[in-house]
Amino acid sequence: MRIGFSVLLAVFLLSICACAAGSSADHMWLGDSNAKQSNWDTAIAEYQKAIDLKADMPEANKKLATAYNNRALTRIDKKDFTGAIDDLNKAIQLDPKLAEAYNNRGWAYDGTGDYDKSIEDLNMALQLGFNSSTAYKNLAKAYNNQGRTLILDQSYDAAIVSLNRAVELDPTLADAYSNRGWALDKMRDWNQALTDLNRALAIDSKLAFAYNNRGWALYEMDKYDAALADLNKAIELDPKMPEAYMNRGILYILSKTNDLAIADFKKVLELTQDPVIIKQAKKNISIASAGDEYILER
Repeated sequence: MRIGFSVLLAVFLLSICACAAGSSADHMWLGDSNAKQSNWDTAIAEYQKAIDLKADMPEANKKLATAYNNRALTRIDKKDFTGAIDDLNKAIQLDPKLAEAYNNRGWAYDGTGDYDKSIEDLNMALQLGFNSSTAYKNLAKAYNNQGRTLILDQSYDAAIVSLNRAVELDPTLADAYSNRGWALDKMRDWNQALTDLNRALAIDSKLAFAYNNRGWALYEMDKYDAALADLNKAIELDPKMPEAYMNRGILYILSKTNDLAIADFKKVLELTQDPVIIKQAKKNISIASAGDEYILER
């Protein structure tokens, strides 16, 4: 009896150990169960265990790739773009034809400001047959963001190329027309700038930055009243836009309403930490306070 009991106990213990260790199929099942509940960390761990137990598991590789892709989406939602890119690199390594992962990595790169890599990945997503509507819109946004960055770098011709591509991909992207109008204004093509800015506002009548850009273009065309109205509207829609206060302050200082100008420049200082903008606002306050003539650089 003692021997039989020992044998049964040993078999029972071995059974427990086997269940604890699990087969590759067991870990796949656990991975699937956790994936259905969006428990991505656990799902990834279980799929990896399945692969470790059985290296030749294409299905497990694809499911692990999908789990990394889906965990990346949660990281993108939390603005953890670097963590998302790390997950998506793993997803693409496991499944190089996972079009959604390229799309998501493209959007994560956009979040880091690496628009060249963003555009490259989004184009790859389209080549692999990713949902065209979503991919085209994401690609348009990436080109738009690239264009905006190029404007800030004063590379206006290159910005126009990117923004042209943005509106070709998504003719409803109001922000792209607004940014192209901004670039055209910088290039002194004010009539064409107004055409784009009017189009942006026809698409989205609450796009504050378009009112700011149009206000400045109107000022460049010596249409002061219309310019002031647009800058007022920009501030009404977005009271935290330092550019609009800066531009309105310049209009006030040029019209010799220096108290209003100083108030706007002080508001700029409250709203930004950009050292270049801060320096300009402080300079403008000094000019307005002294009643000196403001010389606008055009």
